[in-house]
Amino acid sequence: MCEIYECKKCGVVSHSAEELCAPGETSGRHDFCGTAPDRKDLCGYMRECLSFVCGTCGRPAKQSDLVCRPLMPG
Repeated sequence: MCEIYECKKCGVVSHSAEELCAPGETSGRHDFCGTAPDRKDLCGYMRECLSFVCGTCGRPAKQSDLVCRPLMPG
């Protein structure tokens, strides 16, 4: 099983904990995709390099396979 991490500050999910400023493990996509992240702003460099957002719930993600309807932000 692939590990998934969620930033506890801004809600970005990633396969790499090193990419997040406050990483915490999560069980899987069913735990976060479809739920609105409890955040106001993206952390630090995430504003500049965010790769995907879910077209359904708006969850930000570094990899497309972490959300159910990946869209490029912007």
